[in-house]
Amino acid sequence: MLLLFVLGLGACNDDLAQPPVTIPEGGIGTGEWNSPAGVYQVLNGYDNPDLSLLGCWVRGYIVGTVNTSEETGYILKDETADFTVPTSVNSNLMLAATPDEKDWRNCITIQISGKVRDALNLAGNPDNLGKEVCILGSLGEKYFGAYALKNSSDFKWGKEGVEPDPLMIPPYGSQKIWYKELKNNTEAFTFDQGNPSTAGFETWKYSDQYGIVATGGKSGSAKITDAVAVSEEISLVGLKQPRLLVHSAANYFSNTEGFLKMCQTLVREVGSDTWTQVELPIPPAGNSWDFSNSGFASLDAFAGKKIQIGFRYTSTKDFSGTWEIDIVTVTGVPAN
Repeated sequence: MLLLFVLGLGACNDDLAQPPVTIPEGGIGTGEWNSPAGVYQVLNGYDNPDLSLLGCWVRGYIVGTVNTSEETGYILKDETADFTVPTSVNSNLMLAATPDEKDWRNCITIQISGKVRDALNLAGNPDNLGKEVCILGSLGEKYFGAYALKNSSDFKWGKEGVEPDPLMIPPYGSQKIWYKELKNNTEAFTFDQGNPSTAGFETWKYSDQYGIVATGGKSGSAKITDAVAVSEEISLVGLKQPRLLVHSAANYFSNTEGFLKMCQTLVREVGSDTWTQVELPIPPAGNSWDFSNSGFASLDAFAGKKIQIGFRYTSTKDFSGTWEIDIVTVTGVPAN
């Protein structure tokens, strides 16, 4: 009886045992820099909302491009999947879990731009075909008719991404409260042009290429200016740990110190005339047209209030740089 009981127990345990978990080729991950999401996950619509402000990393092998036209239609399929080089396509990539993949159904598409496009595109870098890479961008959206990685902003060869600067990590639980892409938004900011020394001179202007732009130069010479770009009302009511992130470029200030001497980031409570200066953790270099993020500046003094953001630009008759701002983001953590 004891023997039968033991045998029966063993049989029951076998019946209850879980089947082994099969990890898809290419692996799985959270989307963090040291745990990139795999191609299989992206194909099935994976996203990590906790990384919405940082972006998700995806790992795979560069296997080709999507070559579309009006005749073929702008979706990924047999007629548009191109696994060969040379190619003329430099705006996208296909990534797969293995370097020798030739079935587009097992591939994800990557929208590439900026420095990522310069370094990774197969039109200019055909030797990249078959290489393993991690790319940072946004997930959960479709591109060429399938889930993809869009808005790529960084990359690293190999199995892991780039560890983020601590200054670029917002408080846990942060959400986007106010997000403006200024290249196509002419209502987020109004301009107090201050006291330009030349009648009719506008220091701050909108640009569909660069966002909002301030310069004190006119007709090859510098002008005395002191002007502020003022945001619309932003509500921080019900929020704690608010933060400000500015994506901008600044040139002709010589260096960062020159930029900080001439330009400031300001915040005020709605209804007040008093501005408070806010320190950007990572100010622009001051001598480059390359756009960069400022890091998350603290707005804790304004938690629970309604605010406006101001970008103050000054110049003299001897010195004028250019400040371009294309994205402004305010984040916060729900207080309850």
